[in-house]
Amino acid sequence: MRINDILKDFPPENHAWSGKVTFSFSYPESGWLQWAVTCSAYVQNVVIACSNVFDPFPRLFKWLEAVADGQLPAETVIDEEGQEKLLRASPFEAGEFIFEVLEADGDQDSSETGPIFLYAQVSRQQFVAEFVRQWDDFISSRYASEEWVSFGGIDLSKLDLAKLREFARG
Repeated sequence: MRINDILKDFPPENHAWSGKVTFSFSYPESGWLQWAVTCSAYVQNVVIACSNVFDPFPRLFKWLEAVADGQLPAETVIDEEGQEKLLRASPFEAGEFIFEVLEADGDQDSSETGPIFLYAQVSRQQFVAEFVRQWDDFISSRYASEEWVSFGGIDLSKLDLAKLREFARG
């Protein structure tokens, strides 16, 4: 069941969609890595295929900085070499935002036409801090630069997380 159906049965206007988000990164292989995003609200998860051909991480980090700074709404698209996922952060209450992962459709409004893979009301602090924690774990324990860089990507261990780290510390 897509989240679209759950949203129809439990609309955000009448039901709690608040939750905590967790992230996990696979071992990179031949220029690919899988990024799993899970949320405690209604036990949601989505796996996003990240390709170094359309390296999403520089844009993703800029999007995360916008989330940390509260510069919402903010969106970024991850091209999975054929399909695209849209990550959307919409303002909610102080310190929180609505996080959505949608099918990106350049011709129409994704929230109206395509599937919603994840929808939750989340804390900016928890979201960014969890991302930084899991990214650091990925870089230190699973990242093999030759599996990413040699296939055309940038060295992910060199990406600047300074603004995100500062926000994560509170």
